[in-house]
Amino acid sequence: MAFIMPVCKSVKPSVLGLVLLFISAAVIAQSGAFRVTEVAAQVDDGLLSVNARLEYALGPTVSEALENGVALVINQTASLERVRWWWRNAVLVNQQRRYRLQYHAMSRRYVLTRLSNGESRSFRSLDALLARLGHVEGWPLLPREQMSADGRYRVGFTSNLELEALPRLLRTVALVDSDWKLSAETLKQPVTLP
Repeated sequence: MAFIMPVCKSVKPSVLGLVLLFISAAVIAQSGAFRVTEVAAQVDDGLLSVNARLEYALGPTVSEALENGVALVINQTASLERVRWWWRNAVLVNQQRRYRLQYHAMSRRYVLTRLSNGESRSFRSLDALLARLGHVEGWPLLPREQMSADGRYRVGFTSNLELEALPRLLRTVALVDSDWKLSAETLKQPVTLP
């Protein structure tokens, strides 16, 4: 500690702040993170749907497990709530989509499967798969006629890694290891009705 102090005294606080910022950014990049960057609602043909953009980053521990044959399940959740000033907001819709990510060593391809209908698609790289998973378009939520014209509504979107879907022995490790706790904060935006 004593040998660092003279150096810190001679360095300007702004330079020291920038160095700490870059170090923390490098630590975050090495660990995994899910983040919802954009969410918006639109009405097409009398149906309210949601569009969202997400950034998925798997840490080295999770990526290594995927490449060693462990299938990962990722949940995406879209919600619609009516905003009330006098009570908690009323949740009108709360829908989930579950996706399984797998790596096939023989073909060296990553496979993304939607679990509700079995639709699957393969990708050459994990980055391409995560980019596709992070692009949500036209997720139908509610018919427009079920929403009142004078009501205020808010749409939300989140995503997380489902730890319960992991193999039992790995699940016990994942529950205590922070590298496996991948979850995005819910991003909410107001809905403007035409």
